[in-house]
Amino acid sequence: MRSFILIGMLVLTLSANHVSWYGSFDKAHKKALKDDKKIMVLVIEKDCKVCKEAIKTTFINQPYIDDINKDFISVIVTKNQKESYPIEMLYTFIYPTLFFLDNRELFVCKPLKGKITSERLKNHLKLCK
Repeated sequence: MRSFILIGMLVLTLSANHVSWYGSFDKAHKKALKDDKKIMVLVIEKDCKVCKEAIKTTFINQPYIDDINKDFISVIVTKNQKESYPIEMLYTFIYPTLFFLDNRELFVCKPLKGKITSERLKNHLKLCK
């Protein structure tokens, strides 16, 4: 019975609508240049409960997910990660922070900082298109 529940949860997770994240800023930037898309960068801190909650609730099964995947190349980076990212440009003391860049790495709108909810993101996306 327990394995049946785990399999069911796995199937639901696999069929969930979610943001397609890159784990490398450099790879995401190259893809954004190739596809002529903007870049959405989520900067999180390790073991941050607010960050984990935002990822689970704001970036999965929301009506705007398809638009994000269509318009942006999304990358998630962790503070002090080994893989490089433009930390001098994407510097923050508030986690999570969501940055929106064009494919030349210029800001297209102000970052979204702190508790990122689906309502805040939905309204912010209108400003960043």
